[in-house]
Order: sequence, then structure tokens, then C-alpha cells
Amino acid sequence: MSLFPGARGILEGVTTPQRRPVSRRPRMVPFLATGALIGLIVGVLLAYFGPASPYASPAQEMIVMAVPGALVGGLLGGILYLVAERFTRR
Repeated sequence: MSLFPGARGILEGVTTPQRRPVSRRPRMVPFLATGALIGLIVGVLLAYFGPASPYASPAQEMIVMAVPGALVGGLLGGILYLVAERFTRR
């Protein structure tokens, strides 16, 4: 004899929890920001250690090299994000 006679009917439909696979997708912003930052640093280093231009100041050279470097780095970061996302779906 049970202390709770109605409890058997309540618990009949309850099942144990099942584990489901969890896949974590990469986040896009860190990929883009890291790629842009690396591209910016590479552009500044190329301008600093590269040959001097007689038509531009060193600061102008750094800007001219850093901006396209950041854009190309961001593009490469986006491509790496797409590759990482593709392989995490499986």
C-alpha cells in the first residue's frame, strides 16, 4: 500500500531525460576582428620596415598600408569563419 495512491497515474508518462548532441557554432565577429587586427599590424609593419617613399610621410605610408591590410585581413577572417562553420555542422 502506498502513501500516495494517486501518484502512480501521474508518473506513468514521465520518461528519463535523453542526451542530445550539442554543436557549438563559431561566432563571426571574433573571426573578423582578429583578421582585421592582424592585417592592420602586418600593414603597419610593412610600411615601417619597407622602403621610404619620397612623396609621402611615414604616417601616410602606414595609413595607406594599414587600411587595405585590415580589409584583406577581415576578408580572410570571414573566409576562415565560413570554413570553421562548415566543419562544425557535421
